[in-house]
Amino acid sequence: MSRTGPLLAAFALAGLALAGEMPGVKPTETARRVAALEQRLAAQLAEGTGFAHRARYRALLAEASAVAERSPKDPAVARAYLVIARCCEVLGQHPEKEAAFGHYIDALVAHSKADAATALRAEVEALVARRELYAAIKILRLMLARFPEGEEAAYALYRLGTSHLWLAQYDEAAKALSEVVQRWPKGELGVEAQLRLDRAYFAEGKHGEATGLLEACLAQHPKTPRRPALLFDLAVARYLSADYYGAIAAFQRVVAEAPDSPYAPLAKASLGRLRSDVLKRLGD
Repeated sequence: MSRTGPLLAAFALAGLALAGEMPGVKPTETARRVAALEQRLAAQLAEGTGFAHRARYRALLAEASAVAERSPKDPAVARAYLVIARCCEVLGQHPEKEAAFGHYIDALVAHSKADAATALRAEVEALVARRELYAAIKILRLMLARFPEGEEAAYALYRLGTSHLWLAQYDEAAKALSEVVQRWPKGELGVEAQLRLDRAYFAEGKHGEATGLLEACLAQHPKTPRRPALLFDLAVARYLSADYYGAIAAFQRVVAEAPDSPYAPLAKASLGRLRSDVLKRLGD
């Protein structure tokens, strides 16, 4: 089985609990057909996704496509598009997979925005866990198009920023994370975005911007659980800005304010090296 097999199987099996299969609800003919397709998909994924199985996935793809075309207005058709997307993924037909997943989300949105948001988050988290970041970015942009406001937009922009950051695309990361900070400055997601944003600034050599960002965040969120991380990053920013005395004071602040945090040992070690460096510079 491929490395994505167990995940895809779990996703397909989860679909059996959706519209038309709930207790007390009489399923439509389309819902029964889709449930059968989902069961076949789960069984095929359990057997494998290698070359020897490709003909069976192509056949399943054709049948799911026919069901989707016959009953476009049935709520169960959303799950048919998901079967199509999973088959396309196994077959390596990535543009087709993206199109089918888009249809899946549109069909969910038409009947339940909450289900659509949950499905998008699940897809993104699965892709990020496998470090398929380019694919995750495409899904996140789809999510932003469907949910341009509110909690889902905040999540999508934050995840978009971190994905670009992992890909060393610092300009794109900074744009997305800055938007989170500007639009949702008060919540913990805003704090997390600022922490990631300062890492992007570090990578770009914008140490002054990082220092200003961290100072503002500490002032705005004095009781955030992420305070030790913010203090440590501020000390690093001061060091990278060649403000060595300011960096010493900042590392001391980490030790004094967060002695039990994982950042305290790092701050102590940095203090030892920094003091030695400063003394050497004074001697020169």
